[in-house]
Amino acid sequence: MVSKTELHTSNMSLRISPTTKLILLALIILIGAFFRFYRLSSLPPGDSYDPAYYGLDALRMRSGELPVYLGNNFGREAMFSYIVAGTFALLGVSTFGIHLAAAFISLLTLPAVYLAADELFRRDRQTLLAAFGGLVAALILALSFWHLAWSRYSVRAILIPLFISLLCFFLLRALRTQRSRYFLLTGLVMGVSFYTYQLAQLFPVLVGLGLLYELAARRSLSKKDGLHILLVYGTALVIALPLVFYAASHPGVFNQRVGDVFVLRDPSSISEQLATLGQNAWRVVKMYTVEGDTNLQINIPQRPSLNPLLALFLMGGVGLALYRWRRPQYLFLLTWLALMSAPAFLADDAALSKRALGALPAAIILITLALLWPLDWLQRRQARSASPATWPAKAYALLLAAVLLFTGLNTFRDYFVTWASDPGLYTAYDVGIMEIGAYISTLPASETIYLSPSWGDHASLRLHANDRSGIRTYDGNYCIVYPQQTTSQTSFLVITSNEDHSLPFLQRYFPQGRMVHDAQLGPDGLKFVNYQVPAGVASAFQPQHAVYANWNDELSLLGYDLSGDTFQPGDTLTLTLYFQPLTSMSAKYTTYLHLLGAENSATGSPLWAQVDREPCFQSYPTTWWREGEIIQDTFQLTLPPDLPPGSYTLTSGFYLWPDLTQLNIVATDHERADQAVILQPIEVVP
Repeated sequence: MVSKTELHTSNMSLRISPTTKLILLALIILIGAFFRFYRLSSLPPGDSYDPAYYGLDALRMRSGELPVYLGNNFGREAMFSYIVAGTFALLGVSTFGIHLAAAFISLLTLPAVYLAADELFRRDRQTLLAAFGGLVAALILALSFWHLAWSRYSVRAILIPLFISLLCFFLLRALRTQRSRYFLLTGLVMGVSFYTYQLAQLFPVLVGLGLLYELAARRSLSKKDGLHILLVYGTALVIALPLVFYAASHPGVFNQRVGDVFVLRDPSSISEQLATLGQNAWRVVKMYTVEGDTNLQINIPQRPSLNPLLALFLMGGVGLALYRWRRPQYLFLLTWLALMSAPAFLADDAALSKRALGALPAAIILITLALLWPLDWLQRRQARSASPATWPAKAYALLLAAVLLFTGLNTFRDYFVTWASDPGLYTAYDVGIMEIGAYISTLPASETIYLSPSWGDHASLRLHANDRSGIRTYDGNYCIVYPQQTTSQTSFLVITSNEDHSLPFLQRYFPQGRMVHDAQLGPDGLKFVNYQVPAGVASAFQPQHAVYANWNDELSLLGYDLSGDTFQPGDTLTLTLYFQPLTSMSAKYTTYLHLLGAENSATGSPLWAQVDREPCFQSYPTTWWREGEIIQDTFQLTLPPDLPPGSYTLTSGFYLWPDLTQLNIVATDHERADQAVILQPIEVVP
């Protein structure tokens, strides 16, 4: 048997100097920096919709707007957009600036996780966990595919691992030292975190449970404890007050996205709700272990968030924490994992790994617990042995090193080789849309731009077009939009591989135009052309039937084309209407095409068939119409197969949805039926 002095000396050898820890942590941060910044200017190959929207926010912030909360795009917290604005100020507006902001945040998360793990394991005095737990946790996070993928995708959710790690560090330090400044810092971090992402709204619950576990373990509640609790939540509330006021004044915007994706938002029985929650909870378990997200933007489809070895050690860590649940720090760690995983199975319309990002640091710390505990146990057993065998500890240390090496190589291969070589990334990251936006940015500011199909509101296009206003977009598969006469040089940008209608019409209506750009965008074969028309050119459109009707002095009908005048039951007739706005409109009107005849016994009215929809299949609503434009909208009306032979009339008009208020005709040169214009009779023959 070894003496107590020898045992104490052996345990003391597990200590590591602060300087050595700092050096090792710096090396780990360098490893993390390599993974997060390597090829960052080209991988991912673009920004895609959501990251680009943060770029648009940043442009508005740089122009002087200072929002507390961003009400557009389903509502978003503003902190990440402010950080992107900072990178734009330093480096200029670019996709790289957005990715750089996220990469920098994810790099800061490494020392934050080190602090949280080091503080949590500090109560396990004179053990490997206390000495190296924080460093190993930081290294695992540095090598984590899950964290790497989200850090390079670049959305505000990447702030959550950073803030929850800092929050837990200050809370655990406060509970251990009972110093007021750490309770104050806990409240400070919690208050600031409300400006990061919706998941932070669970932080007060996590902090409350952590305080409860500590008080239950001590079996006492003093006046000082009450003051500390008040300090935490009072500080958080003061910092969050601007957001509280915003939420109170904008109840329909704040947390809109949470309500939209809540899995139990639709009414159902208790048993059905429980079954849904159970299925989603199992999906989250599989996300960690065997089957992850299918979204190519942030994952190799179905790759689990953890590699097989880390998933195995996570299960081991959960088991060890359950075994030690009477220690408040381990019960808190399990609660951290469970509570921050809950949003993943309570949401049905998002990447699971995104909704569970708050649980990522807890999972990493549990993996660290399972990795280091066997080695710690072997060393303690060796210290107690009269003739210690050192090979088991050395063998396990080699195994631990192999696990970490495998994790690093696996992450590098999966992200920088397998994922990076997927040709689908071009489409997934909207690179073609970016390129169109970049092309638009080269056109003169005085030029009028039409774009088909309707990508003009896409965040990537707007960002790379320098958020240029006035781009007029429509979907040429359903309608054509053009000026009756160009008032400035006009570019018609057409994605000809997505719609082949616009270009032939434009070449016929504007023969004075010319093709000034013709390019193929990337491996997906997008064809993109610019048909440019000089200023002062009148369009050569000529409807088959010239008809004029004016609705409410807001919009008018100039004529129509009809594919015939005699049809059989079951036929589909094609009707093209030529509309023109008379003024700017603030309402989205619905247009209709009705087939009227003798009374229909099935409906008790003369209506036999109809098409009701917004113009251009909602791709060019009336709120976008500009004076002087022609909106050439094509309708297809299928006649009922049992339609009796006879004479029928086609009518068209407008109404406001959902109250069905019809627009009045104030002028027309044609026959009308109340608020509708009668186009022409048709004959239905057997």
